[in-house]
Amino acid sequence: MVLRVIKYGLALGLSAALTTGAYAEEATSAASPEAASPEETIKQALTALTDGAQLGAIRPAAIDGLYNVQIIGGPAVIISADGKHLIMGEMFDVTDTGLAPVQDPYLLNSRREFISSLGEHDSIKFAPEGETKHVAYVFTDVDCGYCRRLHSQMHSYNEMGANKPGYNDLGIEIRYLAYPRAGANSPSAAKLESAWCADDQKAALDKLKNLESVEPATCENPIEQQYLKGGEMGVTGTPAILLPDGRLFVGYQPPEQLLQAIEKK
Repeated sequence: MVLRVIKYGLALGLSAALTTGAYAEEATSAASPEAASPEETIKQALTALTDGAQLGAIRPAAIDGLYNVQIIGGPAVIISADGKHLIMGEMFDVTDTGLAPVQDPYLLNSRREFISSLGEHDSIKFAPEGETKHVAYVFTDVDCGYCRRLHSQMHSYNEMGANKPGYNDLGIEIRYLAYPRAGANSPSAAKLESAWCADDQKAALDKLKNLESVEPATCENPIEQQYLKGGEMGVTGTPAILLPDGRLFVGYQPPEQLLQAIEKK
């Protein structure tokens, strides 16, 4: 099976059995096991497999002999030191009470440092009218359907005839970060820039989420930086919800479900 990942395209066709394809064999045979370090061997193998996509740090995994690598804008993978075996998917610890997802200390720390580095104007905030009990950072794209769904549930909403509390009603402050899925130079990024540069950021973002146009605007903004940093931290799509403790949930979560996830330690 020919394995290929289109750079920044999120069309990732990696497989756990890299040695079964001629392309994988070609990708790894060029490396010299005697001369190259595991990091160099892994980088060469993944660079060939991904058509040169940007890679995050190559770090030892929880299982001896394996390594964690984040493909920027794509999945996190676990790969052997010789670059010949690759695993995609979540790793779990086997505990007395069942399976528990393994939290990568490197990524958790990286995400916490990123959050602590954010300035007052780096996010667009939608805060509760009353007490803020929790804060959730949401990587968003205005051309994303589930992002619009999340935004429509900022306050109480109706679902199948039942009124349900929104994020703000539950005391969750949503702080939007930019992640234009088509890239930092895309039309989606330009729309986000117009929101960040608007006199009333919240009103501009409201309009964009409701498929309305806003006055184009440019200014110094964090969109490209947040897009690249999001990819480094494991954001592969939108919405992606980042919590101050470093946990990341890629995908839409309804308000009550998000509250449960936040309060589950």
